[in-house]
Amino acid sequence: MDSAAENSNILLGKLVRDPPKVTGSFSSFGSLSMLDQSVRTLLLHSNDVSKCRENPLTLKGKRIQLAKILLLVLVPIISLAVLAVLDLQAIAQSNGVDIQIRNVIRFSRDIGVLLSRLQRERDMTALYVSVIGPQDIKFLTEIYPETDNAIDELQDWPVETSILRELPFFREKSDFKMHLVDHRRSVTRSDTAVYDEVNFYTDILQIFIDWLYESIGNSAGNEIWQVLVAYQLLIVSNVETGIERTLGSVFYTLGGFERHEDYVWYIEKYNLGIWNYEASKKYSPLITQFFDNHVVGMFDNFTATIVTMRKIILVNEAAEIEPNFMAATVWFDSMTVYIDILENVQKNMANEILLLLENDLEHDTEAIAVSILLVVIVIVMCPLTLRAIWSLTSDIQNYALTLAAQTKALNKEKKRSNWLLYSMLPPIVAEQLVLKMDVKAESYASASVLFSDIVGFNHLCAVSTPMQVVEMLNGLYLVFDSRIEQYKVYKVETVNETYMLASGLPSRMVGGKHVSELATVALDLAHQVSFLEVPHRENMKIKIRIGIHTGPVVAGVVGIKMPRYCLFGDTVNTASRMQTSGLPGRIHVTQETYLALQDIGGFTLCRRGDIEIKGKGIMTTYWLTGRENFEQIIQPITDQANIMNDDGLHEVRYAHMYEQTSTGRIQYRGKESL
Repeated sequence: MDSAAENSNILLGKLVRDPPKVTGSFSSFGSLSMLDQSVRTLLLHSNDVSKCRENPLTLKGKRIQLAKILLLVLVPIISLAVLAVLDLQAIAQSNGVDIQIRNVIRFSRDIGVLLSRLQRERDMTALYVSVIGPQDIKFLTEIYPETDNAIDELQDWPVETSILRELPFFREKSDFKMHLVDHRRSVTRSDTAVYDEVNFYTDILQIFIDWLYESIGNSAGNEIWQVLVAYQLLIVSNVETGIERTLGSVFYTLGGFERHEDYVWYIEKYNLGIWNYEASKKYSPLITQFFDNHVVGMFDNFTATIVTMRKIILVNEAAEIEPNFMAATVWFDSMTVYIDILENVQKNMANEILLLLENDLEHDTEAIAVSILLVVIVIVMCPLTLRAIWSLTSDIQNYALTLAAQTKALNKEKKRSNWLLYSMLPPIVAEQLVLKMDVKAESYASASVLFSDIVGFNHLCAVSTPMQVVEMLNGLYLVFDSRIEQYKVYKVETVNETYMLASGLPSRMVGGKHVSELATVALDLAHQVSFLEVPHRENMKIKIRIGIHTGPVVAGVVGIKMPRYCLFGDTVNTASRMQTSGLPGRIHVTQETYLALQDIGGFTLCRRGDIEIKGKGIMTTYWLTGRENFEQIIQPITDQANIMNDDGLHEVRYAHMYEQTSTGRIQYRGKESL
C-alpha cells in the first residue's frame, strides 16, 4: 500500500507541476499531409496513387492531371482533324473520278464521230467490193478524208487502257492511221471479200467499244452511274445497228446471204441493236425524250421503210430476191438516218452527263474548300485551345488548393467546436446537436447521481495561492477523469471542488445497473484519492466526501451559445445533501441506493442511522464501504504509468472518442469501437 501511495503522490506531483495541455493536432490538419488529404477529399480521390493518379499537390501530380485534361481535349480535336482529312480525301477522290469520267465522256463524244466515219467507210467498202457495186473507186476514196479528219481532230488517244496497249497499231494515233492506210491500199474488187471488209472494220469498232466499257466501268460507284450505263448501251446499240446496216446492204446487193452464218450474224446484230437501245431507255428516260425531239418534224417516214425492209431480210428468201443496188441504197440511206439520230441522241446524252459532272465538280470544289478551311481552323485552333485549357487548368488547380486551404480552416474550427461540444455534452446528445436534431428533455424513472467535494477546501484556498489551487484541482480531476472512462457514467459538471457524476442517462440501463456502475466509480475514486496528498502541503492528505442517491431525474440541454446538459429533480438535491452531510473519506448513500445495491448484491454497506437532512427531514442513510473482488475490478493506480509519455505528462485527449466520417462530419465513436 505504501508503494501505491508513493506512486500516486508522484503522479499527482508531476501533474500539478506540469499541468496537461490539450493539443489541437486532432482538430486541425496541421501539416502538408493533412492539406493533401483535404485536397483528395475535395477532388474525391482515394489515397491510392498509380501511374495515372499522383498526389495533386506535387509537381508530377499536377502535370499528370494537366496531361489527362489536355488528352481529353486533344482526342476530339484530333478526331475532328482526322475526319476532316478523311472527308477531304474522299471528296478529292470523288472529284478525281468525276474529272476522269468527264474526260472519258468528252473523248467518247469525239470518238463517236470517228466511229460514225469508220462505219460509213466500212459500208461503202462493202458496197464497192460487191459484184454489182460502183465501178469507180472514187466512190470509195471520197469518204477516206472524212475518216482521216475525224482521226486528226482527236485531242487525245486512249493509250492508258490495257486493251489498246496490247495492239501495236493502237499505241499511237499515227500508228492507227498508218494501219488504216495500209488496209485501204489492199482493197480491190477482185481480191477482197465483202465479209473480210466487214470483219476488219467491225474489229476496230469493237476495240473502241471495249475501251469504252473499261473506262466507264471504272466509275461504277459514281452517283450518275445509271446515266453512264444508258450512254454506254446507246453507243453499243449504235455500233450494232451500224453492223446491221452493213449486213443489210450486203443482203440487198447480193440478193441474199451466201452463207447461213451470215444470216445468223445479221439476226444477232439486229437483236443486240434493238435490245441495247431498249435497255438504255430503261436506265435513262432522257434517251426517249431526245429521240422523240429529233424524230418530230421529219417528213420522210424512214421508220416504216426500215421495218418493211427488215422483214424481207428476216424472211431470207434468196430465191425471190434479185441483186438490187438501188434497194441496197434505200436501205443504207434509211438506216443512216436512224443511225444519225442515235448519234445525235448520243451527243445529247454526253452533254447531259457533262452538265451533271460539272455540277458535281462545282459541289466538290466547294466541299474541298470547306474541308480545307475546316482543317486549317482545326490546325490553328488546336494550339490556341490547348493554351487556353492549360491556363484554365492551372487556374483551377490553384483555386482547388485555395479552396482546400479554406476547407482546412473551416474543418479545423468545426472539429474544434465539435470537440468542445462532445466534451460538454453526452456523446448521444452531442451527436443529435451535430445532426441539427431537436434535443428534447427526457424523464428517467431511475438514475443514480453522485456528488463529491474536497474536505476543507475553503481553508485550503485561504492558505494557498490561486495557482496552487488550480494546479491541485487539475491534477485531482485528471485522475478522476482517467478513472471514470472505465465506467458507463457521465461527468455532469465540476463547480469549484464539487465533482458531479450520473449514471443511467442519457443512455438508459436495464435492471438498476446504473447503481452498480456509480457505486463502483465511487469506491474507485475514494480508493485513488486515499493515496493522494496536497502537492504544495507536505504530509497533508486529500480527503473527499461522496454522496449518492437513486431516483427519478429529468435531463435536458440548457443554453444556446453555451449548451449544458443539466439534471433536474429531487434526486439531484438529495444526492447533494448526501455529499454535504457525509464524512471525509466516506461514501454516503440513501436508502433507495442501498436497496438497489442489495438487490444487485456484491456490495458492502453499513447502516449509518436516521439523521436530519436539511430540507428533507429525517432520513435513513448508509455507508458504502466495499465490493467483492474490488481489487480485480478496478485498475490499480500504479497502472497509470501506462497513460504517461516519456516526460511523465499525461496527455488528455478526447479525440479517440470521435471519428471523422467520409462526409467530414464529426461522429461519436461508441465504446464498443474503441
